[in-house]
Amino acid sequence: MVAVGKSSSIFLGWTASQGIETPLELAQRADGRYMTCKEEISAGDDVLRIPLSACITANTLESLAERLAYERDLGSKSKYAPYINVLPTLEGDDERPSLLSLPRFWDSKRLEKVTDGGLLEAKMKNDERKDIDPWALACVDSRANFLGGERYSMTPILDMISHDGSVPTRARVSEDKGFAGSGDILCLSSGSPYSKGEEAFISYGNLANIDTLSDYGFVTENNPCNSESVGVQMMRREPLSVTVFADGSVDSGAKATLRYYLANEEELEIFSSLDTKGSGLGILARPLSDRNELDVQSFIASTLDEATYDAKSGAAEAADDGLVSLYLNERARLLDRAIQRIKTKYPDLEY
Repeated sequence: MVAVGKSSSIFLGWTASQGIETPLELAQRADGRYMTCKEEISAGDDVLRIPLSACITANTLESLAERLAYERDLGSKSKYAPYINVLPTLEGDDERPSLLSLPRFWDSKRLEKVTDGGLLEAKMKNDERKDIDPWALACVDSRANFLGGERYSMTPILDMISHDGSVPTRARVSEDKGFAGSGDILCLSSGSPYSKGEEAFISYGNLANIDTLSDYGFVTENNPCNSESVGVQMMRREPLSVTVFADGSVDSGAKATLRYYLANEEELEIFSSLDTKGSGLGILARPLSDRNELDVQSFIASTLDEATYDAKSGAAEAADDGLVSLYLNERARLLDRAIQRIKTKYPDLEY
């Protein structure tokens, strides 16, 4: 842990003036700020109470980014200047981390190291918005929270609490009834107890590794919310994606589609005779035949095996890039878990 800097001290004074209440205190290390507990906290206790008047809010993420850029351009005239002055910057400095660590700012050479079938690169292209200030959009994507009622917020303090997908987290807005008060209050509670001095965590949501990597610039080992997808191309068939969930199970939609794609004429006739009410993939939720199901499981295992090999090879080649290597190793680990699950159920399966 390193000493909290001048801008952080000014920010903490500002939070007190805005009526923000928390049993947490700000700490800093080389990779950025985090929050520790000033006192013992029980599961279900509020870890943050913040008037919405202290938050920067908007109805969409895009409009929130535009408002954040506007407040930044106001400089010291902005009510939120002490908060904006502790947000990450593109280049980074002694107190603030650099946003250039996010994949959206990576060069093509680094992106080419990510052998995940093009998933990360495709997400970067899909999320790209050249009409919005890149700093503001990166801050919003990596720090904003949903308030409900079609409102999004840049919330001081909340965005400095680290993520742990296993921590139950609850947010609620206590509405002002019109009396002399500070207005609507956002209350955040954690389902985990903490001892004094311990780092506090909240869950940002059920985020897969590709989500935390692309929006936040980190990957966690054994993420309980992770899922991995593998694209499938078959001749004269619509492309499909096979998704593997954290427990190693494969999504039922992909299996249903493959049962249809790999069915022989006799099995298709059976399908047609059963599909009298247009239930379609509903019928394919269960195996058409033993032969068909073995083909489906073999195809899935083979597809996942190739993707696992690509991920492991990429991780080995990117050994000097800890973030890329971890992302690919975790992908390989989950895909291999799915293969082992298939082999357990079909021990004589060949692929």
